[in-house]
Amino acid sequence: MATDENAPGGQGGNPADNTGGAQPPQGDQGASYTPQQQPQGQYSPQGQYSPQGQQPGQYSPQGQQQPQGQYTPQGSYTPQGQYTPQGQYAPQGQYAPQGQQGQYAPQGGAYPAGAYAATAPKQSDPAKRKKIILLSSIAGGVVLLLIIGIIVVNVINGSKYSPQAVVEKYLTTIASGNLKEANKQVSTGLKKGQAALVSDKVLKDKNTRIQNPKVTKARTEGDSAQVAFSYKLDGTTYDGTLTLSKQGKQAVFFDDWAIDKPLLVDVAVYISMGTEATVNGVNVDFGEEMSLKAYPGVYKIGAPDNKWFSAEEQTLVAATGSKAGYESGELKLKATDALTDEVQNQLNAMLDECAKSTEPELDNDDCRMSRSSVIGMSEIDKIERKIIEYPEVTVNDDGRSFETEEGDLEEIATGKDYSGDPISGPITSYSTWSFYGEITIDGDKVELTFW
Repeated sequence: MATDENAPGGQGGNPADNTGGAQPPQGDQGASYTPQQQPQGQYSPQGQYSPQGQQPGQYSPQGQQQPQGQYTPQGSYTPQGQYTPQGQYAPQGQYAPQGQQGQYAPQGGAYPAGAYAATAPKQSDPAKRKKIILLSSIAGGVVLLLIIGIIVVNVINGSKYSPQAVVEKYLTTIASGNLKEANKQVSTGLKKGQAALVSDKVLKDKNTRIQNPKVTKARTEGDSAQVAFSYKLDGTTYDGTLTLSKQGKQAVFFDDWAIDKPLLVDVAVYISMGTEATVNGVNVDFGEEMSLKAYPGVYKIGAPDNKWFSAEEQTLVAATGSKAGYESGELKLKATDALTDEVQNQLNAMLDECAKSTEPELDNDDCRMSRSSVIGMSEIDKIERKIIEYPEVTVNDDGRSFETEEGDLEEIATGKDYSGDPISGPITSYSTWSFYGEITIDGDKVELTFW
């Protein structure tokens, strides 16, 4: 057969011997021929590209690569012009690098020369996985606990340890009448003699204590806070403000707020006699200043707890804020008959003791029985005394002093006249026998001072 130099295979015209267009090897569907130029040809119905003058299925466009991991459906056209038989799957995720175009690893596991096979992932050690999971769980649990702890601390700080909570607890303690505990929560700084009104006994009755205490407003600036509050007392709503300072932390995490000054007011009473009076039934000594510190409350001021005085009871409402009156009381004491009897008895007893003596001059000048001379006598040996009528005592209304009417005292003197002869006879007094003095009361004890 004559050769055709113009045939596509070159000289000789034998396609099998044509070095310009070798056919794919028998039985190897994964190889393809890449012409140096993009041929212009026809697309075969079987999905193979056929350049001019060549049999179908022998060409694939130059430089094209099989898409990575692409599944070739039935009858589809591959970039190399190769047809994937029905149901065959292109190698899983395998990629044929440049220069090895169209090379695929068959499903049987054998890879043509130059083909690239992805390395299979290594299986992790189950023990290590469990350890990692355990450590991750522990770390996550710790973080969760820290978050929960922070939330809990913030909640508790805002409820139990906040300035509002501290003031609420303090006011509630006062309202309950447990003043001993209130004194511990905020020190009063009072000495024993000044703390007579800050005791449980004084505010024992519920109606004398503050009621329904409420925090109305709170403001915190750094380590300082101001808390406004209200309460009811004797049917009226009063207000007030307490200042607090942060002392640091307590129990490691929680704020430690402390009230700067106790909630105390002045209760002042002017007493007509002495410094004592009863306050809500408790005997109290107001001292020389006639004033004591006390918690807000209702205070009924009466006569001291003894039988010497009586007084009309007064009620003082000691409160705070804009509606507080800050009034002082005035207790006018009246001497009772018991005080008059006590003064009379003391006077009579003194006079009886004085009358026992026969000495002309007595050591006790209060008796008013001493004699330094007797008319008609040059010398006095003795004086016999006999009380005929005791001077009658009258105590002033305020109980501070007393006076008496004239009494009757019989005196018989024995001595010598101016000639030296013995003489005896009654003594004529040139002065009235009456007494004046001051009354001092200390509790149940009454003391007399004669003028």
